[in-house]
Amino acid sequence: MKNILLIILILTNLIFANENYLGLYSTQVKEKELKDKYCKNNQKGDEFCMEYTLTYPVILNSENSELTSSIKAIIKDKIKSFKKLNAKDKVLTLLSDEPDLTWSWEDKTRIKLYATTKTTFTLAIINYNYSGGAHGNRTVEYENYTIEEGKELKMKDIMLEDYSNKLTFIANRFYRESNKLTASDSLTKIGWYGDNFILSDNFAITTKGLEFLYNPYEIKPHIAGITTFLLPYKRITSLIKSEK
Repeated sequence: MKNILLIILILTNLIFANENYLGLYSTQVKEKELKDKYCKNNQKGDEFCMEYTLTYPVILNSENSELTSSIKAIIKDKIKSFKKLNAKDKVLTLLSDEPDLTWSWEDKTRIKLYATTKTTFTLAIINYNYSGGAHGNRTVEYENYTIEEGKELKMKDIMLEDYSNKLTFIANRFYRESNKLTASDSLTKIGWYGDNFILSDNFAITTKGLEFLYNPYEIKPHIAGITTFLLPYKRITSLIKSEK
């Protein structure tokens, strides 16, 4: 069962890898991997393991040297945080609390350069976590940065004041149009838990618009996977401080 879930994870990662917005700059990227794994037999003699993995981008060549520098600085901090994790300590702590624990637990993170614009870039932080149960959990979080300073950008940094209600209204209307729903149709028709439209704060700044992402369980059941939609800039021009 677990092998099937891992195959599904790999396939969805491959699909996600093709959904990016990197056409602005000619950038060559390779990936490197860090791993920390520790195993110990529980009190019954069965093996219990914990494995941490970090896969991160290394810029081999780019037309934009500031982009390269900013990404290097951010990845350096993320590697530093990863190295604070300790698989051995985790295993020993968990076994001291639950001596019968078995199987292999995993926490795998992959960092991808997902989008670039003239002034910004976006990293996609893809995490797979399995800690027992019927299935693991996969999430994607976007992080947006300025190329020049490597400063992380939130929605309030790119939008005019009092943008929230207007942005949600526009996004709701566009999302319904894209899914062939009328203003009075229930979102439950397309798998949502309820009919209240929620605008995700998980977004990527791309050359075409703002891409919003909902992880499993946020608006739909786990089986529905990740939900995304791209809101074109032309729909929200009046709300944006400056072109990104």
